Amino acid sequence: MSADLDGRGRESPGAPLGVSQRRNAERVRRHLEEQISSVAPGLLASHPIEAYVERLDRCERIRGYRFVPPDVHQQCDEIAARWGVRALEMYHKTLLVWLIENYEERRTRHRIPGAILGILSREFDRILSGVESPGEEFYVHQNDLFAKDLGVCRMKLVPCGSELVDLWSGVSRSTLLRGGAVQLVRGAQFFGARLHGFKPLYETHWDRRLVRRFTAAEYDRCYVRIAKLLELNPEVKGMFGTSWWYDPHLAGISPELVFLTKTPVENGARVFRVGPDPDAIKDALQFSTKRKALYEAGGFAPTRYMLVWSREDLLDWAGRFAAAGDFPPGKV
Repeated sequence: MSADLDGRGRESPGAPLGVSQRRNAERVRRHLEEQISSVAPGLLASHPIEAYVERLDRCERIRGYRFVPPDVHQQCDEIAARWGVRALEMYHKTLLVWLIENYEERRTRHRIPGAILGILSREFDRILSGVESPGEEFYVHQNDLFAKDLGVCRMKLVPCGSELVDLWSGVSRSTLLRGGAVQLVRGAQFFGARLHGFKPLYETHWDRRLVRRFTAAEYDRCYVRIAKLLELNPEVKGMFGTSWWYDPHLAGISPELVFLTKTPVENGARVFRVGPDPDAIKDALQFSTKRKALYEAGGFAPTRYMLVWSREDLLDWAGRFAAAGDFPPGKV
Protein backbone atom coordinates (compact mmCIF):
# COMPACT_ATOMS: atom_id res chain seq x y z
CA MET A 1 0.00 0.00 0.00
CA SER A 2 1.61 3.26 -1.07
CA ALA A 3 1.34 6.62 0.62
CA ASP A 4 -0.19 9.64 -1.08
CA LEU A 5 2.35 10.84 -3.65
CA ASP A 6 2.63 13.85 -5.90
CA GLY A 7 3.42 13.68 -9.61
CA ARG A 8 7.15 13.30 -8.96
CA GLY A 9 6.77 10.42 -6.51
CA ARG A 10 7.26 12.53 -3.42
CA GLU A 11 5.02 12.52 -0.35
CA SER A 12 2.20 14.97 -0.91
CA PRO A 13 1.74 17.52 1.89
CA GLY A 14 -1.96 17.78 1.10
CA ALA A 15 -3.88 20.67 -0.33
CA PRO A 16 -3.52 24.07 1.36
CA LEU A 17 -6.56 26.05 2.40
CA GLY A 18 -8.62 27.10 -0.60
CA VAL A 19 -8.90 30.79 -1.40
CA SER A 20 -12.59 30.89 -0.47
CA GLN A 21 -11.94 29.02 2.79
CA ARG A 22 -9.11 31.38 3.72
CA ARG A 23 -11.25 34.43 2.96
CA ASN A 24 -14.12 33.00 4.97
CA ALA A 25 -11.83 32.36 7.96
CA GLU A 26 -10.52 35.94 7.77
CA ARG A 27 -14.06 37.31 7.54
CA VAL A 28 -15.22 35.28 10.55
CA ARG A 29 -12.19 36.30 12.61
CA ARG A 30 -12.66 40.00 11.89
CA HIS A 31 -16.33 39.77 12.84
CA LEU A 32 -15.45 38.03 16.11
CA GLU A 33 -12.79 40.62 16.91
CA GLU A 34 -15.36 43.39 16.41
CA GLN A 35 -17.73 41.63 18.80
CA ILE A 36 -14.99 41.21 21.39
CA SER A 37 -14.00 44.88 21.10
CA SER A 38 -17.62 45.78 21.82
CA VAL A 39 -18.29 43.56 24.84
CA ALA A 40 -14.73 43.12 26.20
CA PRO A 41 -12.53 46.09 25.23
CA GLY A 42 -8.86 45.36 25.85
CA LEU A 43 -9.25 41.59 25.97
CA LEU A 44 -7.31 40.76 22.81
CA ALA A 45 -4.59 43.28 23.65
CA SER A 46 -4.03 41.95 27.17
CA HIS A 47 -4.39 38.28 26.16
CA PRO A 48 -3.01 37.86 22.62
CA ILE A 49 -4.23 34.74 20.82
CA GLU A 50 -0.67 33.94 19.73
CA ALA A 51 0.51 33.78 23.36
CA TYR A 52 -2.42 31.51 24.27
CA VAL A 53 -1.52 29.13 21.44
CA GLU A 54 2.12 29.15 22.49
CA ARG A 55 1.17 28.06 25.99
CA LEU A 56 -0.89 25.19 24.60
CA ASP A 57 1.92 24.13 22.28
CA ARG A 58 4.42 24.01 25.14
CA CYS A 59 2.57 21.01 26.58
CA GLU A 60 4.34 17.68 26.39
CA ARG A 61 3.35 15.92 23.18
CA ILE A 62 2.24 12.85 25.11
CA ARG A 63 -0.46 14.82 26.99
CA GLY A 64 -4.03 14.02 25.97
CA TYR A 65 -6.10 16.39 23.87
CA ARG A 66 -8.15 17.43 26.93
CA PHE A 67 -5.14 18.53 28.97
CA VAL A 68 -5.11 22.26 29.69
CA PRO A 69 -1.96 23.73 31.27
CA PRO A 70 -2.43 25.50 34.64
CA ASP A 71 -1.42 28.89 33.20
CA VAL A 72 -4.09 28.55 30.50
CA HIS A 73 -6.70 27.64 33.13
CA GLN A 74 -5.63 30.73 35.07
CA GLN A 75 -5.94 32.91 31.97
CA CYS A 76 -9.46 31.59 31.28
CA ASP A 77 -10.48 32.31 34.87
CA GLU A 78 -9.13 35.85 34.58
CA ILE A 79 -11.02 36.50 31.34
CA ALA A 80 -14.29 35.10 32.72
CA ALA A 81 -13.94 37.06 35.97
CA ARG A 82 -13.23 40.40 34.25
CA TRP A 83 -15.35 40.20 31.10
CA GLY A 84 -17.71 37.25 31.63
CA VAL A 85 -18.11 33.75 30.22
CA ARG A 86 -19.63 35.12 27.00
CA ALA A 87 -16.41 37.00 26.28
CA LEU A 88 -14.36 33.88 27.05
CA GLU A 89 -16.43 31.91 24.55
CA MET A 90 -15.95 34.57 21.87
CA TYR A 91 -12.23 34.51 22.66
CA HIS A 92 -12.15 30.73 22.17
CA LYS A 93 -14.08 31.04 18.91
CA THR A 94 -11.44 33.49 17.72
CA LEU A 95 -8.77 31.03 18.85
CA LEU A 96 -10.20 28.28 16.64
CA VAL A 97 -10.42 30.58 13.62
CA TRP A 98 -6.89 31.88 14.19
CA LEU A 99 -5.57 28.31 14.22
CA ILE A 100 -7.41 27.53 10.97
CA GLU A 101 -5.94 30.64 9.36
CA ASN A 102 -2.45 29.54 10.45
CA TYR A 103 -2.94 25.93 9.36
CA GLU A 104 -0.26 26.16 6.63
CA GLU A 105 2.59 26.57 9.09
CA ARG A 106 1.21 24.02 11.52
CA ARG A 107 0.78 21.24 8.95
CA THR A 108 4.48 21.41 8.05
CA ARG A 109 5.23 20.00 11.53
CA HIS A 110 3.52 16.72 10.65
CA ARG A 111 3.63 14.00 8.01
CA ILE A 112 -0.03 13.46 7.12
CA PRO A 113 -1.47 11.87 3.96
CA GLY A 114 -3.31 14.17 1.60
CA ALA A 115 -6.50 12.12 1.98
CA ILE A 116 -6.64 12.90 5.71
CA LEU A 117 -5.82 16.56 5.13
CA GLY A 118 -8.82 16.64 2.80
CA ILE A 119 -11.07 15.47 5.65
CA LEU A 120 -9.41 18.03 7.91
CA SER A 121 -10.32 20.80 5.47
CA ARG A 122 -13.98 19.75 5.66
CA GLU A 123 -13.79 19.79 9.45
CA PHE A 124 -12.48 23.36 9.26
CA ASP A 125 -15.57 24.32 7.24
CA ARG A 126 -17.80 22.77 9.91
CA ILE A 127 -15.98 24.59 12.71
CA LEU A 128 -16.07 27.93 10.88
CA SER A 129 -19.79 27.53 10.37
CA GLY A 130 -20.28 26.64 14.03
CA VAL A 131 -18.48 29.64 15.51
CA GLU A 132 -20.99 31.99 13.85
CA SER A 133 -23.81 30.52 15.93
CA PRO A 134 -24.52 31.72 19.51
CA GLY A 135 -23.70 28.41 21.27
CA GLU A 136 -23.79 29.12 24.99
CA GLU A 137 -21.32 27.21 27.19
CA PHE A 138 -19.93 25.27 24.23
CA TYR A 139 -16.61 27.05 23.77
CA VAL A 140 -15.12 26.23 27.16
CA HIS A 141 -12.49 23.64 28.01
CA GLN A 142 -14.90 21.66 30.19
CA ASN A 143 -16.90 20.74 27.08
CA ASP A 144 -15.42 17.67 25.41
CA LEU A 145 -16.74 18.63 21.98
CA PHE A 146 -14.95 21.99 22.15
CA ALA A 147 -11.81 20.19 23.37
CA LYS A 148 -12.01 17.95 20.30
CA ASP A 149 -12.50 20.91 17.95
CA LEU A 150 -9.53 22.65 19.53
CA GLY A 151 -7.48 19.47 19.19
CA VAL A 152 -8.37 19.29 15.49
CA CYS A 153 -7.50 22.95 14.87
CA ARG A 154 -4.18 22.50 16.70
CA MET A 155 -3.59 19.29 14.73
CA LYS A 156 -3.14 17.40 17.97
CA LEU A 157 -6.07 15.35 16.64
CA VAL A 158 -6.64 14.51 12.99
CA PRO A 159 -9.96 13.22 11.60
CA CYS A 160 -9.65 9.78 10.02
CA GLY A 161 -13.32 9.17 9.29
CA SER A 162 -14.95 7.14 12.05
CA GLU A 163 -12.50 8.28 14.71
CA LEU A 164 -10.27 11.20 15.61
CA VAL A 165 -6.64 10.20 16.04
CA ASP A 166 -4.23 11.71 18.56
CA LEU A 167 -0.95 11.98 16.68
CA TRP A 168 1.25 11.42 19.73
CA SER A 169 0.12 9.31 22.65
CA GLY A 170 1.09 6.23 24.61
CA VAL A 171 -0.03 3.56 27.08
CA SER A 172 0.82 3.67 30.76
CA ARG A 173 2.42 0.46 32.00
CA SER A 174 0.17 0.64 35.06
CA THR A 175 -2.83 -0.01 32.80
CA LEU A 176 -1.76 -3.62 32.41
CA LEU A 177 -1.97 -4.11 36.18
CA ARG A 178 -5.72 -3.49 36.15
CA GLY A 179 -6.44 -6.87 34.62
CA GLY A 180 -4.51 -8.96 37.12
CA ALA A 181 -1.28 -10.95 36.96
CA VAL A 182 -2.15 -12.90 33.82
CA GLN A 183 -2.87 -9.72 31.87
CA LEU A 184 0.32 -8.13 33.19
CA VAL A 185 2.44 -10.97 31.87
CA ARG A 186 0.55 -11.26 28.59
CA GLY A 187 0.60 -7.50 28.07
CA ALA A 188 4.30 -7.14 28.85
CA GLN A 189 5.07 -9.81 26.26
CA PHE A 190 2.85 -8.16 23.65
CA PHE A 191 4.17 -4.64 24.14
CA GLY A 192 7.73 -5.89 24.31
CA ALA A 193 7.80 -8.33 21.40
CA ARG A 194 5.15 -6.88 19.10
CA LEU A 195 5.12 -3.13 19.69
CA HIS A 196 8.67 -2.75 21.05
CA GLY A 197 7.54 -0.16 23.57
CA PHE A 198 4.59 1.74 25.00
CA LYS A 199 4.92 4.97 23.01
CA PRO A 200 4.56 6.73 20.71
CA LEU A 201 1.22 5.33 19.60
CA TYR A 202 -1.77 6.77 17.81
CA GLU A 203 -4.79 6.99 20.12
CA THR A 204 -8.32 6.90 18.72
CA HIS A 205 -11.22 8.96 20.08
CA TRP A 206 -14.84 8.70 19.05
CA ASP A 207 -16.86 11.87 18.53
CA ARG A 208 -20.64 11.49 18.65
CA ARG A 209 -20.89 13.91 15.71
CA LEU A 210 -19.37 11.10 13.61
CA VAL A 211 -22.34 8.80 14.17
CA ARG A 212 -23.04 8.53 10.43
CA ARG A 213 -19.67 6.82 10.06
CA PHE A 214 -20.46 4.28 12.77
CA THR A 215 -20.47 1.25 10.44
CA ALA A 216 -18.16 -1.67 9.72
CA ALA A 217 -17.28 -0.37 6.25
CA GLU A 218 -16.46 3.10 7.55
CA TYR A 219 -14.27 1.69 10.31
CA ASP A 220 -12.30 -0.32 7.75
CA ARG A 221 -11.76 2.93 5.85
CA CYS A 222 -10.65 4.58 9.08
CA TYR A 223 -8.12 1.80 9.73
CA VAL A 224 -6.72 2.20 6.22
CA ARG A 225 -6.21 5.91 6.83
CA ILE A 226 -4.40 5.15 10.08
CA ALA A 227 -2.21 2.70 8.17
CA LYS A 228 -1.35 5.52 5.75
CA LEU A 229 -0.34 7.65 8.72
CA LEU A 230 1.87 4.83 9.99
CA GLU A 231 3.58 4.53 6.60
CA LEU A 232 4.62 8.16 6.76
CA ASN A 233 5.62 8.04 10.44
CA PRO A 234 7.85 5.01 11.07
CA GLU A 235 8.56 6.04 14.67
CA VAL A 236 4.93 5.35 15.69
CA LYS A 237 4.49 1.81 17.01
CA GLY A 238 0.78 1.28 16.32
CA MET A 239 -2.60 2.45 17.56
CA PHE A 240 -4.85 1.97 20.58
CA GLY A 241 -8.24 3.03 21.83
CA THR A 242 -10.12 2.66 25.11
CA SER A 243 -13.88 2.10 25.39
CA TRP A 244 -16.58 -0.02 26.98
CA TRP A 245 -17.49 -1.28 23.52
CA TYR A 246 -14.21 -3.23 23.29
CA ASP A 247 -15.43 -5.51 26.09
CA PRO A 248 -15.17 -9.14 24.80
CA HIS A 249 -18.32 -10.03 26.79
CA LEU A 250 -20.37 -7.55 24.77
CA ALA A 251 -20.82 -10.03 21.90
CA GLY A 252 -23.62 -11.77 23.78
CA ILE A 253 -25.27 -8.51 24.85
CA SER A 254 -24.96 -6.17 21.85
CA PRO A 255 -23.78 -8.24 18.88
CA GLU A 256 -24.39 -5.26 16.59
CA LEU A 257 -21.23 -3.70 18.08
CA VAL A 258 -18.91 -6.62 17.39
CA PHE A 259 -17.72 -4.98 14.15
CA LEU A 260 -15.78 -2.47 16.26
CA THR A 261 -13.27 -5.15 17.28
CA LYS A 262 -13.71 -7.77 14.55
CA THR A 263 -11.20 -6.50 11.98
CA PRO A 264 -8.44 -5.57 14.46
CA VAL A 265 -8.71 -8.68 16.67
CA GLU A 266 -8.85 -11.06 13.69
CA ASN A 267 -5.68 -9.40 12.41
CA GLY A 268 -3.38 -9.33 15.40
CA ALA A 269 -4.81 -6.72 17.80
CA ARG A 270 -5.06 -7.47 21.52
CA VAL A 271 -7.63 -6.39 24.10
CA PHE A 272 -6.77 -5.54 27.72
CA ARG A 273 -9.08 -4.83 30.64
CA VAL A 274 -8.89 -1.29 32.04
CA GLY A 275 -11.82 -1.35 34.49
CA PRO A 276 -15.24 0.21 35.20
CA ASP A 277 -15.90 3.90 35.66
CA PRO A 278 -19.00 6.16 35.80
CA ASP A 279 -18.53 7.45 32.25
CA ALA A 280 -18.41 3.92 30.83
CA ILE A 281 -21.65 3.07 32.62
CA LYS A 282 -23.35 6.25 31.42
CA ASP A 283 -22.24 5.79 27.80
CA ALA A 284 -23.14 2.09 27.68
CA LEU A 285 -26.65 2.58 29.02
CA GLN A 286 -27.56 5.87 27.36
CA PHE A 287 -28.98 4.57 24.10
CA SER A 288 -29.95 0.98 24.89
CA THR A 289 -32.91 -0.12 26.98
CA LYS A 290 -31.63 -3.70 26.73
CA ARG A 291 -28.24 -2.89 28.24
CA LYS A 292 -29.88 -0.70 30.88
CA ALA A 293 -32.23 -3.50 31.91
CA LEU A 294 -29.40 -6.01 32.08
CA TYR A 295 -27.31 -3.58 34.14
CA GLU A 296 -30.14 -3.00 36.60
CA ALA A 297 -30.67 -6.78 36.87
CA GLY A 298 -26.97 -7.32 37.55
CA GLY A 299 -26.33 -9.08 34.24
CA PHE A 300 -24.09 -6.43 32.68
CA ALA A 301 -21.32 -4.34 34.18
CA PRO A 302 -20.00 -1.78 31.66
CA THR A 303 -16.21 -1.96 31.76
CA ARG A 304 -13.55 -0.19 29.77
CA TYR A 305 -11.16 -2.25 27.69
CA MET A 306 -8.17 -1.14 25.65
CA LEU A 307 -7.69 -2.36 22.10
CA VAL A 308 -4.08 -2.25 20.84
CA TRP A 309 -3.02 -2.92 17.25
CA SER A 310 0.66 -3.07 16.41
CA ARG A 311 2.13 -1.17 13.51
CA GLU A 312 3.29 -4.35 11.78
CA ASP A 313 -0.06 -6.11 12.05
CA LEU A 314 -2.13 -3.09 11.01
CA LEU A 315 0.04 -2.43 7.95
CA ASP A 316 -0.05 -6.11 7.02
CA TRP A 317 -3.87 -6.11 7.18
CA ALA A 318 -4.15 -2.87 5.21
CA GLY A 319 -1.87 -4.22 2.48
CA ARG A 320 -3.96 -7.40 2.13
CA PHE A 321 -7.17 -5.39 2.28
CA ALA A 322 -6.04 -3.13 -0.55
CA ALA A 323 -4.75 -6.06 -2.62
CA ALA A 324 -8.13 -7.78 -2.33
CA GLY A 325 -9.74 -4.76 -3.96
CA ASP A 326 -12.00 -4.06 -0.99
CA PHE A 327 -10.82 -0.48 -0.84
CA PRO A 328 -10.59 0.97 -4.34
CA PRO A 329 -8.10 3.80 -4.96
CA GLY A 330 -9.62 7.24 -4.56
CA LYS A 331 -12.28 6.02 -2.10
CA VAL A 332 -10.33 6.85 1.07
